[in-house]
Formats: sequence, C-alpha cells, structure tokens
Amino acid sequence: MKRNQIVKGISGIVAATAIGYIGVQIFGRNTMYIISTAMLGLGTGGAIGQVLVEKRQQRVVQTQSKQR
Repeated sequence: MKRNQIVKGISGIVAATAIGYIGVQIFGRNTMYIISTAMLGLGTGGAIGQVLVEKRQQRVVQTQSKQR
C-alpha cells in the first residue's frame, strides 16, 4: 500500500468521524444511524459493481488473447 493511500484513508476516517459527530449533534442519533446505513449500502454496492466491471474486462482480454 502506498503512503499516499494510507494518508487518504486516515484523512477519510477522521473526516467521517467529525462529520458523524456534528451530524449527531444537529440531526439526532437515529437519523444519523439511517444516514450511515445508507452510505454503507452505497459504498458496498459501488465496491461490488467495480469488482464486476473488472471481472468483465478481464474476460474480454482473455478471450481476445485466445483468438489470436
């Protein structure tokens, strides 16, 4: 893992924690649970979608190399 990725990851965690804390103060605990669950679902869906796209691209590359 590159140093730049580690710094981005830590920055993201700190930012998410700060935004979550402020959100709880403004919106309340239950609303923030709903928002965080929705964000988790979106992140999971995006990650799964990216994996499927990469698998699809790998298949195309493999079939083209076999035809040559």
